[in-house]
Amino acid sequence: MRKLYFSRNSFAKGARIVRDEHGQSHYLLVGRWGRRQDALSLYAIQGELLAEIKQTSLGLLPKFDLYYNRQNVGSISKTLGFWHEMIYVRKLRWIIMGSLSNENYRIYHGTELVMTMRPVVTTNGEAFELAISDETTEPICICIAAILDHWQKPTNRERSQSPQEGYNMTFGESNYTLHPHNKLPQT
Repeated sequence: MRKLYFSRNSFAKGARIVRDEHGQSHYLLVGRWGRRQDALSLYAIQGELLAEIKQTSLGLLPKFDLYYNRQNVGSISKTLGFWHEMIYVRKLRWIIMGSLSNENYRIYHGTELVMTMRPVVTTNGEAFELAISDETTEPICICIAAILDHWQKPTNRERSQSPQEGYNMTFGESNYTLHPHNKLPQT
């Protein structure tokens, strides 16, 4: 299994470079989310388009189509779940099993493990480590990992406290700052 790494930054800040454990660049993931027909494209580092994710519906349970070599190979949509998720990738017949609380995922085709995904800290900051069993499925696995990361970002970010500003919290797509109530001096 080859291990690949990509950062957890947003696409508003630019493209993501996917590297191996030796720091060699292999793929470039570019695009944007949020609107119907938005897409992410995965390129080989030499510039060849390998795979794409196209957002086909919006709302609480968005749907994405997966393309590999310009052919539709599957679709994925968000499901409602609490602590553990199970997502089915249509056409590919892959099952994604994971946990929202620790962002670890495993993808299976039948009983065969296709990929594992887990958050790690690298010298470049927070990233996801993808352990992929077959090199030919890497482009599709990277696309699925980008979708899972997109779904995780709003709810699983670390909640931080700043003494001057209160608690910064994220719920869904909305950010809130909670200010502590100071007790009034009693007279």
